[in-house]
Amino acid sequence: MFKLKRVLIAAGVAVTAGALVGTAAYAIVNSRTGTFSERQTFVHSTDPFSTGSTTFVNVPSAVRSVTVPSGTTRMIDARFTAESFCGGSGGWCSVRIVVVTPTGAVVEMDPASNSDYAFDSGTGADNWEGHALERTSRFLTAGTYRVQVQTRVVSGATSIRLDDWTLAVETIRP
Repeated sequence: MFKLKRVLIAAGVAVTAGALVGTAAYAIVNSRTGTFSERQTFVHSTDPFSTGSTTFVNVPSAVRSVTVPSGTTRMIDARFTAESFCGGSGGWCSVRIVVVTPTGAVVEMDPASNSDYAFDSGTGADNWEGHALERTSRFLTAGTYRVQVQTRVVSGATSIRLDDWTLAVETIRP
């Protein structure tokens, strides 16, 4: 009986270890925590914007400035919602949110998936729909930053049109 219990326990440990190893290969989870929201700013537009660019371009006016006071750090949480139409016979249209640092470097907010994030699909039969994304920054040091929304078409999509959008930017203390 004692030998059977040891075999069952060993089998359970092996199955659990195998599940954990298998899970690690499929998902990487990062987390950040702030204590409270310090400031929230919003910008909206009802003017449509279209592009067929295959590289990321700025969505006009979809930008907010954030100043981190000297001697402190802040995290940024940014949300973008829009009515969108992605034209083409396939592929997708991607949207991302970036932080432009005081030195001018462009850093994609997390999760940083470049054009892998499909904001909308270019199926041709797809009509106007509301879509959204939310991104966070790492903790930023003192300085003035710009939070900017960018878009592009990917892999067969020929155009993206964004309309009736809102960009919400929140600074959070550590």
